[in-house]
Amino acid sequence: MLSTDIRQESMVKRIEQIVSVIMEERPIYKEDIDYSEMVTHLAEVFKKALSFEEFNNISDESLKNRCSSIMSLQLLATIGDDFTPEQMAIFDEAIKRK
Repeated sequence: MLSTDIRQESMVKRIEQIVSVIMEERPIYKEDIDYSEMVTHLAEVFKKALSFEEFNNISDESLKNRCSSIMSLQLLATIGDDFTPEQMAIFDEAIKRK
């Protein structure tokens, strides 16, 4: 049976590889998401949601899709951070119309 530290390290290494691939495929993530913070965040998310065995049974493609979705939400959450009050009002109005 693997120790908890080794399991955690294994999980983080796999997530690091996936995040690297995603950031290479979609450069916008490189611009707006901190790699280390995202890896740490994803490791915590998966650690809380899945057992080590469940995590290991996820295919690379499925893990990539899950990580990409979480990264997209993180990126979406930053929309408007640099908006002026006028730009935010325009954005809010556009959202209300949809």
